[in-house]
Amino acid sequence: MEMVNKINVGLYTSEYRKTAVNQQEKFSVGEVNASDADERLLGIGFLKGSGNMHYGMRAEYAEDYSEDNPIITVRVQKGNGKADEYNIDVRKVNPQTASEIEMFALCSYADANGTGTGETFGSWQTLNYYRNNAAHNGYFEMTNTMDHFRSVKQDWISMIGAMIGDYMGSGLFRQAMDGRMLLGMFSSFIHG
Repeated sequence: MEMVNKINVGLYTSEYRKTAVNQQEKFSVGEVNASDADERLLGIGFLKGSGNMHYGMRAEYAEDYSEDNPIITVRVQKGNGKADEYNIDVRKVNPQTASEIEMFALCSYADANGTGTGETFGSWQTLNYYRNNAAHNGYFEMTNTMDHFRSVKQDWISMIGAMIGDYMGSGLFRQAMDGRMLLGMFSSFIHG
């Protein structure tokens, strides 16, 4: 029964959904005009840095995107109006060894193609609930710098599996079902 005490249900159900809404309202899409933003935008997400620092992320189709070339551009706002951009080929993202920025691109791509979780705030936010609780339970390393957001590769599949076990053992069946949706979504991206 110790697992029940380790899972912070408040993180999963209310605080992060509220934070996502509040952060989404504050996020600036930068230099893209509204009509371009509507056509190219796939998703908005956030990463928590050290202290009170939050980094806004925006995923959009790359200029040379096609079904045969599924490149997603992720822009990460750093503050002072500056942003870093990363072009992610989603075919090369492996959820067993991927960075947070890669997983954000993959979740945004899946949501745009109708293969995501279907959750209100998108697949990335659902994955964030899992990641935060997994870090709390000692299954996952939280990163908090721009360098780590793009370079630290972690096994998201194992983390989700461990959390499904914790949720099931604690009677949190809805949260366990969310994990199964995530695993189903990522199954076609696991390679070698």
